[in-house]
Amino acid sequence: MTAAPTTPTAPTPAPAAPTSRAAVSRRLVRFGRPVLAPLVASLVCRVLGQLLGIALLGVAAWGVARVADDPGAPVAPVVWTLVVLSLVKGVLRYLEQFTGHGVAFKALAMLRVDFYDRLAPQSPAGILSRRTGDLVNRATKDVDRVEVFFAHTLVPAVSAVVVPLTVLVVLGVGYDPVLALVLLPFLVLVGAVVPAWGRTPSAAAATGVRGARGRVAQLVTESLQGVREVLAFGAAARRRAEARAVAAEVDAGLRTLATWTARRRAANSVLMVAGVVTVALVGAARVGDGALDWSAYAVAVVVSLAVFTPVLAVEDVAPELEQAFAAARRLWRITDAPPATTSPARPVRLPDGPLDIRFEGVTFTYPAPDVDPDDPASVPPAAGGPDRRPVLRDVDLHVPAGSTTAVVGSSGSGKSTLVNLLTRAWDPDAGRVLLGGVDVRDLALDDLRRHVAVVSQSTYLFNDTLEANLRLAAPDATDEQLVEACRRAALHDAITAMPDGYRTRVGELGERLSGGQRQRVAIARALLLDAPVLVLDEATSQLDVATEAEIQDALAEAARGRTVLVIAHRPGAVRTADRVVRIDTLKTA
Repeated sequence: MTAAPTTPTAPTPAPAAPTSRAAVSRRLVRFGRPVLAPLVASLVCRVLGQLLGIALLGVAAWGVARVADDPGAPVAPVVWTLVVLSLVKGVLRYLEQFTGHGVAFKALAMLRVDFYDRLAPQSPAGILSRRTGDLVNRATKDVDRVEVFFAHTLVPAVSAVVVPLTVLVVLGVGYDPVLALVLLPFLVLVGAVVPAWGRTPSAAAATGVRGARGRVAQLVTESLQGVREVLAFGAAARRRAEARAVAAEVDAGLRTLATWTARRRAANSVLMVAGVVTVALVGAARVGDGALDWSAYAVAVVVSLAVFTPVLAVEDVAPELEQAFAAARRLWRITDAPPATTSPARPVRLPDGPLDIRFEGVTFTYPAPDVDPDDPASVPPAAGGPDRRPVLRDVDLHVPAGSTTAVVGSSGSGKSTLVNLLTRAWDPDAGRVLLGGVDVRDLALDDLRRHVAVVSQSTYLFNDTLEANLRLAAPDATDEQLVEACRRAALHDAITAMPDGYRTRVGELGERLSGGQRQRVAIARALLLDAPVLVLDEATSQLDVATEAEIQDALAEAARGRTVLVIAHRPGAVRTADRVVRIDTLKTA
């Protein structure tokens, strides 16, 4: 049934990605709620394990001091206490690692799935201006860095607060409050002040490293995919120079991070020694005053040394934390972008039977490219520059149901834009695109794309078998259906001539096939989809004359009962069309 078109809900702009460390941390914690339970378990095990580690040293020091004071004192209770504490500490360490790694693997899966789930609705319009290598780097390397926040940051940070506070309370209540007060400022300096030293340059360096590594990934991707062109035009040296320049940026950023890390660790080492020495001197004075005995003094000195271990972990994770924050911001700059088109809240169903296509007063201008702060080549349009001109303006076109209409014109005239608007890669700025009398904006995106099969000039093939690439359009297609589609696309004979037939692997981007074979695979895919509307966007542009004629005859047969929109440069390539329209006659201005 056909319903009156309604105005779809416009995509809600996503809030700006948080930039401050506190805001980034809050968002990551909210995102990581499903892993909070095992994360808390890992935290509890870590805190108890570290407390037992300090207790081990304290008991050992107490035992040594006791034997030194009374050589005849029994040592068996001390030894058994140490054995039990060591066993329990080992179990807690295992549980901490087990739950911590579970959190890491779960967080990695969540981050990657979330990245893909948010990126997929932006396709194809939202990612056409993105760099493939950089996107892959964000989905892999940046996600790995963000995982550090969950698995190696929260737990050490919390234990670095809980363990020292617990030790200070025990030291102050059970031994000497003066020693606890003497130790406190050193712990604060090591755990809070020193890690903040150089935070701003470290954050800037971490951001630069993440962005530069994305550019390295993009450079490698482009160089490998275009290796023939790079070698043919003697550009290898220039590409290596570009790689060295970007690698130098990574090196400079890592040097900055390493420099500040070294400075903070040196400062912490000095403060730790100063803290232990101060406790030892003050404790010795307290022993001389009779406020503390020697065994308690020995325990206090050893514990004051051991308590720095969990606090120093803050500095150990600080460099990784800055890169985790930088990686999270890079991910959110992609995932928070609103999709160009969305399905309506209440989609309309298409009528049964043949579907016509109608463009009514369509005007469209491609949006300006986004400015990516991670890409130096991404710059905003010049202030006061010329306005962007519409590709289409007030276009009217009707493709009757069951007919074949060809739209021809020169490159850049807007022919393929008609296809992008029909499939809702973008929505028109003005006017409507109707399919079967229904505004395409009122259709669910999946439903729309099931009814419209597109064969484009550029065909993407996965590094898999021919059979798998064909079944992309129809996963449940039988072998007989595959063969029939390939026969109609004039591809079957070429496939059977290959050693592995339909199980032949096509290579990266289909490099083992000729350009004509790749396009025939795309045509066979479209025939497998069996959609009522078939769009051929320069589908035979890379075929020789004989094969082009053969495929056009096959397409003429496949077009029976379907609505076909053909995009081509020249009228001679669309000899089977019922009507040929020049794109220039459709644009009123």
